[in-house]
Amino acid sequence: MAGRRSAARMQLVEVDESPAPPTAPAGHDNAVVPPSEAVSVARPTLAGVARRWWPLAAVVVVAVAGAVVVGVARDRAFVARIDAVPGLVHPLGAAPSVRWQAPAAPHGGAVVAAGDALVLVSAQSERWRVTAHAVSDGAVRWSLDVAPVQRSGFESSLVRCPSSGEDVGSTVLCLVTEPRVVYSDDASIDEPAHTRVVALDAARGTELGTWEVTDELIAADRVGDDLVVVTLDREGHAVAERRAGRTGEVDWTFRTPEVLESAVLSRSVDAWTARGVVAVKGFVTYVLDADDGETLVVGAPYRNLEVVALDDGFATWALVGAGHVHAPDGTERFAVAGLPARVRLDDGTADDVLVVDDGGRLQGFSSASGEALWTTETMLDARVRVSDRVLVSGLTRFGVLDPHDGRLLWVSDAGDPVPWQPLSDGALVLAPAFTPDGRPQLAGLGLDDGVRFWAVDLPTGVQGVDGVGGLLVVRTADEAVVLG
Repeated sequence: MAGRRSAARMQLVEVDESPAPPTAPAGHDNAVVPPSEAVSVARPTLAGVARRWWPLAAVVVVAVAGAVVVGVARDRAFVARIDAVPGLVHPLGAAPSVRWQAPAAPHGGAVVAAGDALVLVSAQSERWRVTAHAVSDGAVRWSLDVAPVQRSGFESSLVRCPSSGEDVGSTVLCLVTEPRVVYSDDASIDEPAHTRVVALDAARGTELGTWEVTDELIAADRVGDDLVVVTLDREGHAVAERRAGRTGEVDWTFRTPEVLESAVLSRSVDAWTARGVVAVKGFVTYVLDADDGETLVVGAPYRNLEVVALDDGFATWALVGAGHVHAPDGTERFAVAGLPARVRLDDGTADDVLVVDDGGRLQGFSSASGEALWTTETMLDARVRVSDRVLVSGLTRFGVLDPHDGRLLWVSDAGDPVPWQPLSDGALVLAPAFTPDGRPQLAGLGLDDGVRFWAVDLPTGVQGVDGVGGLLVVRTADEAVVLG
């Protein structure tokens, strides 16, 4: 595991005070035990020793072998747990180095893991391309020209392949958004951009199916092999649908009774899907079940209801009406004084504690009853929950909090702000750092103590560091750099 390192390779950063080392029991300091009376003892033979002690030796061998088996099983379970969480990095055995790099756009949905391939969206020679690379060495498996690059005003085009950092398997779903033709008598700049969904075979790049989104697209998020698509119809109603990725077949549809978007009324709409919950937010907020489209919660008009998806249900909060934690079916479980933190990566550990961000402090509540457990004054925000710890960060500072008692175990300062947040491989915090002359680096710090194990240089102009299908991927304006 990455947390096991030689002390000679460690470099301390700012760490909380540690408990004093244990002392010897009273009355035993420098105690001298007098030798017992000398007796004459016959010298044992080697065969006699072997006969006398072989049962104990056998027990020791069995115990050691058992401990090794248990340790290996524990390590395997740890690796399996980390690998199962989209966005976390496969546990690193040593300081990573560059494995390969290839052209990739900087926007979301431009890097997606699909089995033993990493699929990249890039803009090359004024064309959008989708290219699959072998994870091991970056060799090109296939490459498709999907649309022209257009960047001017309302005519901009975009290609993205939605995922949350998970391995999407054998099918890659890409959205190709192109403008309508505007230089004609029948065209209007009020017409929505044209979006088509293309399903691609991850191994060969062959087209498995294609379908269109005819209304203005607000959001499209992948759920399994489907897409949850939220659009605006011509009257301004939001329409949420779950559709089959390959065919576009509609599983369920929800249409808001209210007109949520209107330039005249200064209304706008946002939407997202996460952890089995769909949130459609306008002057009225709707929370839907991603499985069947059932309405779980409807916020009061103009209350600006905020929604956070949890491992087991979701939470809502508004200035009027405070906050509530809901079961997966929408039932209110208990009230909570604030909005639970939007933890972007979560391995499910320490799930008995709900961390709430209350502005200048973090608070811990029992996830079963809502009972207040602790309060910690800090301006840092909870970002990642992993290995019974919570990674916190803000501006240039980052650190680790114990969610069971609220203690900040350590905090470090990168010195300058960076456009990406720390992430983890389960044993290390993978955080921003800088060389003395200001060049960007990635540092591996011990999760529990902040001890620096290594630091590697990053490309100039780094825009992001992400976990994609367990891979550690560095993003620049026009490339993806795979470390390992």
